[in-house]
Amino acid sequence: MANLKHSITCLGLFLFALAPLAQAQKDVNVADLVVIDGSPLDRSLNGGVVSYAESLKDARPAVVSVYAKSLGNSYSREELLMQQLFGITPRRRQVPQMGLGSGVIVSGNGYILTNNHVIRQADEIKVQLDNQKIYDAKLIGTDPSTDIAVIKIEEDELPYIKLSNSDLLEIGDVVFAIGNPLGVGKTVTMGIVSATKRQEMGVIDGGFENFIQTDAPINSGNSGGALVDTKGRLIGINTLIQTDGASTGNIGIGFAVPVNLAYSVMTDLIETGTVSRGFLGVGIEGLDEDKAEYFGIDSLKGALVNQVNPNTPADEAGIRAGDVIVKVDGAEVDSPSDLRVRIAARKPGDSVMIEIVRDKEREAIEVVLAERGRDGRIISRNAPATGFLRGVTVQSLSDDLREEFEIDESVEGVLITEVDANSPYVQMLPVGMVIQKVNGKKVTDVGSAAAALNQNGKNMLLVTYRGVYRWIGVEIE
Repeated sequence: MANLKHSITCLGLFLFALAPLAQAQKDVNVADLVVIDGSPLDRSLNGGVVSYAESLKDARPAVVSVYAKSLGNSYSREELLMQQLFGITPRRRQVPQMGLGSGVIVSGNGYILTNNHVIRQADEIKVQLDNQKIYDAKLIGTDPSTDIAVIKIEEDELPYIKLSNSDLLEIGDVVFAIGNPLGVGKTVTMGIVSATKRQEMGVIDGGFENFIQTDAPINSGNSGGALVDTKGRLIGINTLIQTDGASTGNIGIGFAVPVNLAYSVMTDLIETGTVSRGFLGVGIEGLDEDKAEYFGIDSLKGALVNQVNPNTPADEAGIRAGDVIVKVDGAEVDSPSDLRVRIAARKPGDSVMIEIVRDKEREAIEVVLAERGRDGRIISRNAPATGFLRGVTVQSLSDDLREEFEIDESVEGVLITEVDANSPYVQMLPVGMVIQKVNGKKVTDVGSAAAALNQNGKNMLLVTYRGVYRWIGVEIE
């Protein structure tokens, strides 16, 4: 994002373009792999600290350099000139393009957090540790909506970092940025938390921005590196900086993805191969003084509902246009963006308590969140199936789904409601197809479908799509 005065710079030394495939990891429970230390910091003024070396000794080895290679097209100056003068199309030559960023080891068996833009469209990813040993890295998955990616190296007993609770951060807390800026090598810089909940930056198109702002010096190559507290615990993933537009160097305005958000995304990517987010179904806007007075709000915090989409969780729960949403599960809603981030942090099927102001009176409404597909259509009102085919979401047939997809009451089975564009089954299993049998067993709900599936080999599905019945063979590798 750029304007006449400022520009935003992602911190990888080279940026790629597309989001790669996510791969669910079988029988992996992320909570068993990472260490979370949510104890509060000592913010007293007793005694002066002259060194943080002891606090950082465990964090520094857990930060690694990430190298991403992609093949791109290259043209010589003479070829471009010939194209300009005579319209002769130059011959494409693919040449390696290298990207450099950082990453953070969060488990002893090699799971690493980094930024999506560091490894985007990479054909090959390598990781270099403190001991200079270089590993091939496997891409586990990416979430462009938060600019988070998870990669893995095959090694045991690796140094790893503890995770803190980023919700407990306060402005003024001392923090450290660790990474490989400009490729000079492992570097630690110091600053403070300048702000939290930086939203509406406009750097993640259609994404969820909830950055920690810091003045700890960070530069290109720091992308994916660690922002840590004075206990050496991870509080954020360094992602981008804001500059004055005259240069791309650091001017003391850097941003990191909070570790709580990164951890949630990582858990989904490792355990299910995809990230599912809650959906409320309202159009919202901010408050000004006139609106706050009219709707009976004594501050400018909150999100004013200007539209309730039909047949959405908000509609079914009775939320109306003109309601002001002021709290979610007891936590204050600061702005429309804050509401969007809070709802997206919950899962489809979660029940949340929404506190609203209506006719200048407060009331609480319980809402069961749904999930929204990429085209904006609600695809589920329950948590999506896990342990089924990678990138394929199925739901039990409800009356609403039968009506939406025009499925006759005589048809039994589970309905495919979403297929990720990167799923290996995207060509054979379209949205709207009903799976009636899996390996000869009738399926009536998500549980029976998952139970009948052979997770380590070939499967035969009896399906119906647009009135046509057929068998489809799928193989799980």
